[in-house]
Amino acid sequence: MHNEKEPKPSFSMGHNQFSDMTADEFKRYNKLGEYVGRKPEPPTSVDMEQARILKEIKLPDEIDWVSMGGVTPVKDQGMCGSCWSFSTTGAVEGGMFIETGNIVPLSEQNLIDCDHVDLGCNGGLMDNAFKFDEKNGGLCSEADYPYEAKRGTCMTNCTDVPGSLVDTFIDVPPGDQNAMLAAVTMTPVSIAIEADQGVFQFYRGGVITDDTCGQYAKVDHGVLLVGYGIDEETGEMYYKVKNSWGTGWGEEGYVRMAVKSKNEYGMCAILRMGSFPLMA
Repeated sequence: MHNEKEPKPSFSMGHNQFSDMTADEFKRYNKLGEYVGRKPEPPTSVDMEQARILKEIKLPDEIDWVSMGGVTPVKDQGMCGSCWSFSTTGAVEGGMFIETGNIVPLSEQNLIDCDHVDLGCNGGLMDNAFKFDEKNGGLCSEADYPYEAKRGTCMTNCTDVPGSLVDTFIDVPPGDQNAMLAAVTMTPVSIAIEADQGVFQFYRGGVITDDTCGQYAKVDHGVLLVGYGIDEETGEMYYKVKNSWGTGWGEEGYVRMAVKSKNEYGMCAILRMGSFPLMA
């Protein structure tokens, strides 16, 4: 019914691994509930200076870290609320690519098992995970420390990938669209969005323009902002986002969301909580 609406919608819905789930089952499977644990610390003088720098960046017409080779293949978190760890590894992988030219899939399981500030399969914050990386000297590779979709005992004999050490991280000013666009011209950005909506459960492709997603500024899912551009068919400017629900969901694991929105924090609250690491 959605796909047959007139005028033609800017995005389509279709069947995927979540099609046989009710809305509540979908939320439970993906552990979609607003994270209520430890909150990020107030911005420092360094954050405020970086925010000023972001506002001065001249924006290109488009940016796509996937096509530039700075993003690893789409992963699948399964029935574990570990989205925060996938968002974190994606940002660190991108930062490492920019600094070294190498792209290595990093270990989410390393974070799930060893970062005891965050809550493993029950949620977490990307800023906390950046601090873990900073304190522990980097992250192990996915090959060295494979994903298990459950919390286990921290493995201490894996080797940190050279170049994966976070020096510090920058929080994008909440609600600042230009700062978010500027940030992703520099590097892939960890973001949080509202994903417990039908538009996400059945998203197939196109640019999401449904302002009911994000109208209450609630976020429940960590993902990775990897670029922006303009849709050739509709002329709609969009954010390009990498998800962690496998390639059978969305546009081979990606979603495009309209930059233009009536919501204070953008489409699906994409502007509420963004951050990115600076590599050592």
